[in-house]
Amino acid sequence: MHDKKVIEILIKKYSFKENTINKLKEFSRELLNYNGRYNLISKNTEKSIWIRHILDSAQLLSFIDFSNQHNLAELGSGGGFPGDR
Repeated sequence: MHDKKVIEILIKKYSFKENTINKLKEFSRELLNYNGRYNLISKNTEKSIWIRHILDSAQLLSFIDFSNQHNLAELGSGGGFPGDR
């Protein structure tokens, strides 16, 4: 799956706004920039960052009840991505 398809899914299925997509683009650029120095994600997943990391994490949104006023915490599963395997 190409990055454009992932972005389309994020917009249509998860209601991501263009501003959020732009922030994710910047985040992914910076992540790749720093990955060479700090090994934040596997080198094998650098080319599939949008599907392997961003979409993978976004899928968690399906399980969150936003109508509830509860707190939510994610405790560092790697590379700055919530719930990333």
